[in-house]
Amino acid sequence: MAKDVILRTAMSPSQELELDDLLWTALWKPLGLDRDARGKFKARGRETVIAAEMDGRIIGGLVAVWDDQGDVELRHLAVDAAMRGRGVGTRLATTLLESARAQDCCRVHAIARNTSVPFFRKLGFGPAPGTAPQHPLFEQHGIRFELMEVVIGEGTDNC
Repeated sequence: MAKDVILRTAMSPSQELELDDLLWTALWKPLGLDRDARGKFKARGRETVIAAEMDGRIIGGLVAVWDDQGDVELRHLAVDAAMRGRGVGTRLATTLLESARAQDCCRVHAIARNTSVPFFRKLGFGPAPGTAPQHPLFEQHGIRFELMEVVIGEGTDNC
């Protein structure tokens, strides 16, 4: 991965808009979803946003939500198409996992697209109990979902 990629959790309003645009362009625009898809998919809890920046522009980012039980759900993860395969997504997810571990989180969950399951497996995620939600619009594009998780607080008092 390029050494000049900066990960940030604090962003200017213009960087937040740039990240929001990247998420929409990568995740929802190809499916014909509205520009406000991120808002429609918002979950309750404390939100963490991590962005990857290179040469002054946002090239990747993730959104995660912390619940009251000490778990985190990785909600959205996207990397600019021109930057994929360079470790940006791995670095973003690893940063989230490290943060979760430092905050005594028990597990990190994801509702992974079938196209993303190998990526999550490389990060240590495995199948999670339950049934993943499915959506007809996504299914029209060959996208199904799988519940995945990685347990990071095993053996601690909280878990």
